[in-house]
Amino acid sequence: MHLIPGRKISGIILLLLVAIGSYAQPNLEQYDNRRLHFGFTLATNLGRARLDMKTLNLPGDSLMNVNVKTFPGIGLGAVTNLHLGDNFDIRLIAPVISFVQRNLVYDFPGSKDEIKIESAYCDASLLLKYKSARRKNTRLYVIGGLRMSYDFASTVSKNRGLQDPVVSLQPITYGWETGVGFDFYFEYFKFSPELKACQTFGNAMYRDGFIYTNYIERMAPQLIQFSLHFEGGPN
Repeated sequence: MHLIPGRKISGIILLLLVAIGSYAQPNLEQYDNRRLHFGFTLATNLGRARLDMKTLNLPGDSLMNVNVKTFPGIGLGAVTNLHLGDNFDIRLIAPVISFVQRNLVYDFPGSKDEIKIESAYCDASLLLKYKSARRKNTRLYVIGGLRMSYDFASTVSKNRGLQDPVVSLQPITYGWETGVGFDFYFEYFKFSPELKACQTFGNAMYRDGFIYTNYIERMAPQLIQFSLHFEGGPN
């Protein structure tokens, strides 16, 4: 219930930005004549995961379900943008430090076990950006490409057991990401709010031989990320 007002406020702010960009005097008119731009990004994220479960016929197996519990996280990083033409850019977003949490909730008859999975990622994304025609101070764009992540907080080497359950993700993962955003040209910088979805390739779970990982055939971390990019204008 508390998220609804926030969404309304975000929508109103976005509409105001579009209106300002559409009707204000043009800013940074020579911005796209420069091949290379640098900036930084601030991000908030929601860690998720896709689970493919095994069908187990073990004596005493009583697991009913496994659910993923999501949490908000944050990120901060650098942006390098290479201008290719009127409609295309190549964008490198690296390095980005992101903090993400996903918990697994194991539902047994009469009890639940919740296992925390915390990650501190160093991410690098190489993306192709397709931009619409500029309308005064506004552009719409879509973006897509590949992502590599190294998890400094990976627990693959942590001691574990039946009484001390741990579920770990591999420290290095690869995936794809795609999203949509707006470019707003202000007097001294370009501001770009962006919504992006990220999906890991393959199985990122470390299989340790204990029942908590044996229940799962495949675990592919996912991320919903909202970013605010800031890029400087020409000198």
